[in-house]
Amino acid sequence: MDTARNVLAYLETIWNALNPGGVWINLGPLLWHFDNVAGESSIELTRDEFLKLAVKMGFAFDEKKHKDDIVLTYTADSKSMLQYTYHAFMCVARKPE
Repeated sequence: MDTARNVLAYLETIWNALNPGGVWINLGPLLWHFDNVAGESSIELTRDEFLKLAVKMGFAFDEKKHKDDIVLTYTADSKSMLQYTYHAFMCVARKPE
């Protein structure tokens, strides 16, 4: 989600791609790639704002499946002393039938 200049457009694409009853699983950080990039505009939301927006669009979240602070590696070689990690969150939503 954080690669979006306009997260609303991403959410609309997911909504349109899902059949009624379809499940969307999101796992990743919210780093907002275009934040503080000169000449770029983007919408950067907090985790809670992001979830509220998705709910307003109609997604139904299973809050029991929300997980915060999941440590993920990125372009990591497990044998290297250099490791890039992200603290991500996971959410699971369904498009209502």
